[in-house]
Amino acid sequence: MKGEAVSSGISFGQAYIIKEDVVPESCTISEEGIDGEIERLLEGRKRAEVYLTNLIEKVRDEMGDEKAEIFEGHLEILSSEDLEEEVIQIIRDELVCAENAVLSFAETNARDMEELEDEYFRERGQDFRDIGKQLVKGIMDRLEESAVLPEKAIVISNELAPSQTAALDMSRVKGFVVKTGGRNSHAAIIARSLEIPALILTEPDPLAIIRGGDELAMDGGTGDIWINPDASIVSELKKKKKQLKKEKEKLLKLLNEPSVTKDGTKVGLYANVGGSFDISSAVKYNADGIGLFRTEFLFMETMSSPSLERQTQVYRSAVEALKGKNVIIRLLDTGADKPLPYWQLPIEDNPFLGIRGIRLLFQKEDVLRTQIQALLQASEAGPVGMMIPMVNSLKPIETVRSLVEEEKKALGWKGPDNLRIGVMIETPSAVQLIQEILDEVDFISIGTNDLTQYTLAADRGNPSMHDYYDEFHPAVLRSIAHVIKQAGKKGKLNGICGELAGNPLALPFFLGIGVDELSTTPSRILELKSMMRKIDVKDARDLVKEILRIPTTEGVRARLQRFLLERNISL
Repeated sequence: MKGEAVSSGISFGQAYIIKEDVVPESCTISEEGIDGEIERLLEGRKRAEVYLTNLIEKVRDEMGDEKAEIFEGHLEILSSEDLEEEVIQIIRDELVCAENAVLSFAETNARDMEELEDEYFRERGQDFRDIGKQLVKGIMDRLEESAVLPEKAIVISNELAPSQTAALDMSRVKGFVVKTGGRNSHAAIIARSLEIPALILTEPDPLAIIRGGDELAMDGGTGDIWINPDASIVSELKKKKKQLKKEKEKLLKLLNEPSVTKDGTKVGLYANVGGSFDISSAVKYNADGIGLFRTEFLFMETMSSPSLERQTQVYRSAVEALKGKNVIIRLLDTGADKPLPYWQLPIEDNPFLGIRGIRLLFQKEDVLRTQIQALLQASEAGPVGMMIPMVNSLKPIETVRSLVEEEKKALGWKGPDNLRIGVMIETPSAVQLIQEILDEVDFISIGTNDLTQYTLAADRGNPSMHDYYDEFHPAVLRSIAHVIKQAGKKGKLNGICGELAGNPLALPFFLGIGVDELSTTPSRILELKSMMRKIDVKDARDLVKEILRIPTTEGVRARLQRFLLERNISL
């Protein structure tokens, strides 16, 4: 059988089935029963809070502070006044029992998240359902103890909620197989961080064909899984596992080697991070810096905007962890295309062309000012780049600079001058104005995801646009080359932080146009470093001259592939 691979690796073990959570029956109440249900809700919440508090300590001991913060966010939502008020209102309005009201609240919030374009945001719908299930089990007094797993367990489930995953004895878990979920679910994130294979198997239904105790073999790289495999399959997989181990050990030897090309040109390999759980990976793979800290994930953890203290703590921890390396933190980049559950934003016909990024922050100036204060305070610990999203003119840059100066005065700022201001280049207008923009900023980073969709007029989240959205389109590559060239002329730090930055096929192009840094998923850093050290910049520059004359996407891809093949570099 074959599924979708979400965490690589090969493993063998016994199937351990996790059955569905307790689902309460629908129940209605009379007006006289409202107060009693509210009391049941509050008592159940107390039990759920104790359970989550104990779970947080377990996760902190076994997986570290970064993973524990996932559940600290859950606990904060569970304990919030917003949740209490909304659930009580459902009890009163719909005359349903506490369990049904909680599930209604959780499902509404989950569906709101799952309608969003951004894959990471869609996966957060699962968090709301998980919080709802924990609260329901608290109301029903059914919060269970951790399961006893076999010594080598491959966990099989319809969907692994974050709390289910964290409650497991991870020292015994050798793999995950789930029917639903995605690459950015917390179960997948935890699996990758612990280097445990995981895959999604939608068809056939794993729960219908896998029995508890079955011997399983799985390849988290290809998505293949075998039930009670014969000796020949096991032998082949063991050989492959041994080879993968050798390749990994070879890459790990590069961990402390500089990120340089064959002829010694330095090109930084930075990390994209979404929160504290990614920062440890950036350190683990010895990233040269953080090129994109997506702060919207921090804003998603709770039912209200994070406080100044909370933001300062998170940003400062990133700066301290990188020990003097560049840390570029993007101002909150949200809007109607990826709204926060606690901000009621108007529905827009074209949210990607609407109030998002810096446009929305200017409407919520108190939030912007708080974030600026937090970034200033974090910069006391080391260099911080504050990156402005969705810039299409000079005015947003001027406005943000003025706000920074105002906040410095308000704080009586006497700290070090460690805060640098930069912008995301992700709109065609910013490409056209790049010379003027560079005069106003300290650095720039190209967001290839949005730049591609705006340049090609192709919604990257629309499956029917698959044939039209392509980051290797000549118009996109020529725009990137133009921006990097202008930044180089003015001596401004420049980089790439979209998905294309981590695509090995694009690496020769980026080396040839002279990028200062590439920011990607931490786990890709060593692979890119290995490739980079086999490429001479002069050859890459000659390649770029050819690439920029090729008028088709197919031609661009073919030429890049041939370049790598000629140097015996495999993708």
